[in-house]
Amino acid sequence: MNRNSMPSKERALRSRLAQLVHAAPMLRATLNEREVTCGKKGCRCAQGERHAALYAVSSQEGKTRQAFIARERESTVREWVVNYHHVRELLEELSEMFWERLRAKSR
Repeated sequence: MNRNSMPSKERALRSRLAQLVHAAPMLRATLNEREVTCGKKGCRCAQGERHAALYAVSSQEGKTRQAFIARERESTVREWVVNYHHVRELLEELSEMFWERLRAKSR
């Protein structure tokens, strides 16, 4: 099917999807905020005031993987995760359009 024969909604979805996929960095992960202890003697966390830490967490082939996210990279990594979720939402919307077409053809 060429682009000109596509419904305008489908064409717009595909265009937004292509723009994101080609230009936006993305990361399939969940951001997990934790409270951790650093292990340094005399640190406030040794008395129970733990440090806030951010991790990117994902599973691959049934195994969990995680990476610590430094404070200076937090906004960048959050943007990558949002981009990934936005791509998934667009794919779901596009898929739903085809489910509707499938149901309409079988009636």
